[in-house]
Amino acid sequence: MRDGPIFTASGSRLILIGLWLATCATLIAATWQFIVPLNFRDPDDALRLVQVRDLLAGQSWFDVTQYRILPPGGTPMHWSRLVDLPIALMLAALEPLLGTPLAERITLVTIPLILLLLLALLVYAIARRLALGRGTALLAVTLLLSALSILIQYAPLRIDHHGTQVLYGALAIWALIRTDRTDGRLGLIAGAATAAWLQVSAEGLPYAVAIGGLYGLRHMLVPGRWRDMRNYVTTLTGVSALFLFGTHDLADALVPWCDSLSPAYLLPLILVTGVLIGIHPLTGDATLIRRTLPLVLAGAAGAGSFLLVARDCLAGPFQSLDPIVYQLWYRAVREGLPIWDQKSDLQAIILVPALLGFAGSALALARARQPREREAWACLIVMQIVAFAVSLSVMRAMAFAHLLALPGNAVLVIALMQQAQRLRLPPLRVLLTASCVLATPIGASAIITALLNSGEPEAGNASGVPDRFHCTTYATLRGLDALPPALLFTPLDIGAHMLVYTRHSVMATGHHRNAIGMKEVLQAFTATPDAARQIVTDSGARYLVLCLGENEIERYRTLYPRSLSAALARGRAPAWLEPVPMRPGEPVKVYRIARPAA
Repeated sequence: MRDGPIFTASGSRLILIGLWLATCATLIAATWQFIVPLNFRDPDDALRLVQVRDLLAGQSWFDVTQYRILPPGGTPMHWSRLVDLPIALMLAALEPLLGTPLAERITLVTIPLILLLLLALLVYAIARRLALGRGTALLAVTLLLSALSILIQYAPLRIDHHGTQVLYGALAIWALIRTDRTDGRLGLIAGAATAAWLQVSAEGLPYAVAIGGLYGLRHMLVPGRWRDMRNYVTTLTGVSALFLFGTHDLADALVPWCDSLSPAYLLPLILVTGVLIGIHPLTGDATLIRRTLPLVLAGAAGAGSFLLVARDCLAGPFQSLDPIVYQLWYRAVREGLPIWDQKSDLQAIILVPALLGFAGSALALARARQPREREAWACLIVMQIVAFAVSLSVMRAMAFAHLLALPGNAVLVIALMQQAQRLRLPPLRVLLTASCVLATPIGASAIITALLNSGEPEAGNASGVPDRFHCTTYATLRGLDALPPALLFTPLDIGAHMLVYTRHSVMATGHHRNAIGMKEVLQAFTATPDAARQIVTDSGARYLVLCLGENEIERYRTLYPRSLSAALARGRAPAWLEPVPMRPGEPVKVYRIARPAA
């Protein structure tokens, strides 16, 4: 797309802001029925608000334990205060002026949309650094703002960490593909952004390694590129340590967790940095071998130390779960499963935008005339390959894979439109130009979903809101909240909602560090009523709470037809569960747990 009169620098900025505002209006309208009642669709968003509330209520910045999950000791969370911080700051500013209910709604709508604006600006900047014209860069932004796989992470009320980590990743990529500076400043930016990414989610590890590998390859092949390599690894290490010890108390920071940035990853990183910085002055940069030797030794030291201190992390953080937790919880979380465990329509949605992006990026690389332009596209393609591979193993990673595909998507669409415009027959030219929308991520995904749709729509009502969302809201849990604060025995999927909407505590939520509580909950709901009684009463919970028709209970009822879940679904509660009447219009089922006679 050629840059016309409207695609000046200022004009492009105005267009970008206009596109973002239109997207904001669309997202707010689409989620209004959830915003007004503060109805969280994802338990992680609900629990994130609980964490922020606790922080504002006086819990230590360095203590990320959730004390209302399996009290009194609570559950250590693997979440980052970097995600909590902007939410907490905005709430703290608005609450005195607007009151808590309105302040929370405004904050939970605004924060994701601001992150989306920052991401749009980064996509535009990345496209421009790839030597694309302003018109093509704006097309990439348009594709971003219509990519459902990415937008879902920035919808109102979506305050969990996924959108934040994609944003940090985009910043790191922007610094990586800039080849116009060799003074090391871009290495600093890439290192700091990647460190923040790792602090938010350990899912950034393969990207951190890939970015480091690309900086190392540049240093090997092009003399004079040492500064970026040095600054990337030193900043990555230093800022990672700063974030780890600056957001956790010392005892927790020293635990070698596999599911978050911890000494399990930091110690090898420190060793890599030490070896690299220590050996480079001895070898210098005179020859390829001299430039390569420090990289090889540093890589070997890092890999060896990781195998020595964190070998167990190679299996991933979920392999140590109890079998019942792994099968009934982890295997039921679709976003964490590989592509071969997904339905055919989801498989296509994961694959097609990324593959279209590969085609466009390869075309752009072939057309690139300047060495810097070719280097930038080559680096992006390598990162696309890494992101694509990760998205094949973990579905939720497709958001970043699709983000990196956007510049290539834009190039491909423009190339197809230009080919269509060369046709002489006007009707055919118009038809093929219009059909170019099928080469966009949203166009291709829509066609594929229509052709391969493999699932039934979730049961809902006239409002279009699934039935299960009507059981866990402020309005439908007032009766439960009116009961004296107590420990609740609930299914995993609604545990976080109990925390955000009531004053009660819960045995477990769908968060893996509370492996003991999760195991007890799953054992109880899948055991026979008689066997479940011992588990439930021994837990110390005062009430058992569930939503009939909720996906989790329906799954247990189907898999275990003689279980407590099946009995409760049929309305046949055992004698040791005494029904507690709720208010009219409150579908949640609450039972008082009767203790055995002493």
